[in-house]
Amino acid sequence: MPVQFQNPTVQNFAEPSYECTAVPVCRTFTPSVIEPSFGIGRIMYCMFEHVFWQREVVDKKDNQKTKAAKGKGEEDSRKSVFSFTPLVAPVKATVFPLLQKQELNGPAQQISADLRRAAVANVVDTTGVSIGRRYARTDEIGVPFAVTVDYETLEKQTVTVRERDSTAQVRVPVAEVVSLLKQLADMDMTWQQVESKYPAQAPADTE
Repeated sequence: MPVQFQNPTVQNFAEPSYECTAVPVCRTFTPSVIEPSFGIGRIMYCMFEHVFWQREVVDKKDNQKTKAAKGKGEEDSRKSVFSFTPLVAPVKATVFPLLQKQELNGPAQQISADLRRAAVANVVDTTGVSIGRRYARTDEIGVPFAVTVDYETLEKQTVTVRERDSTAQVRVPVAEVVSLLKQLADMDMTWQQVESKYPAQAPADTE
């Protein structure tokens, strides 16, 4: 802001005083850089908060919600779920042998390898815990689909495919499971279309 000085005046031999007049100058400009006030961390947090929910545990015997009075805490009566879309989920599918038996582990490993070759990210869980507990663990990390190898796989060459949010299951021929999961992972097919094409499978009692 330019300052204009007037001539100094001397009064009673005192120090000279200067009087100034400020002239405001206005200039309009457009900023060339915009710095956002958020980063990728906040975006990820919002996504996590948007897709997180808890599923009530249902007692299969009396078809009622499990309550804390049965020896479980309130938090134990719910199962956490991340409902990532198949495109967003880092892992698209899990492959489970129903039991930790070599005759089931072999086909599970083969299906997993075929899925990797089709660029479908997956993991194999051969731990000895129940199938329902393994389903719950993958729901907690947002895996949208699960493939279960059981003894019908050996007899009829079919596997169970489970959808995370609805927990619905269908029986799919082994020869078709890779292409099916590829279409589901790419969101070229909906789960409703899958249910209309393949026979339903009763969910595990441990779910």
